[in-house]
Amino acid sequence: MPVHPLKRCTYPGCRNRVKSGRCPEHKRQTNATLTANRGTRTERGYSNRWGKYRLLYLKAHPLCVMCEKEGRYTPAKIVDHIIPIEGEGDVLFWPASNHQGLCVSHHSRKTTTQDPITKQQRKAGKFREQEEAASHRNDWIHEYNNNA
Repeated sequence: MPVHPLKRCTYPGCRNRVKSGRCPEHKRQTNATLTANRGTRTERGYSNRWGKYRLLYLKAHPLCVMCEKEGRYTPAKIVDHIIPIEGEGDVLFWPASNHQGLCVSHHSRKTTTQDPITKQQRKAGKFREQEEAASHRNDWIHEYNNNA
């Protein structure tokens, strides 16, 4: 069986030899950098409350929406925000109308291809109606408390 020669680590300036990609030292650096920049799930707004909601949502919507459109039945593993959000304080964080169940591969694809475009559209004001509707979703609680 032929043996392939080792290649240089793809990290700039590294002379370590590997089968492919980066050497273990630079893989760790990259993962640590990504985690530090991204923050923990609670720092990004995904609290224990979200974890409970996620389980309930996936129980009610067990299949990946995108796979279903393609005629396949794949379990949804992630509750995706259709319109990307900026943490738990965002008005579009909790409304179920902004959620969909996705498998890991469809979520990864959507996050890298569609979300940056949708974020720009949101900044430009394309989703004002949804934001306005979401901001009034708990008004009945305030009305009830004021009347009591």
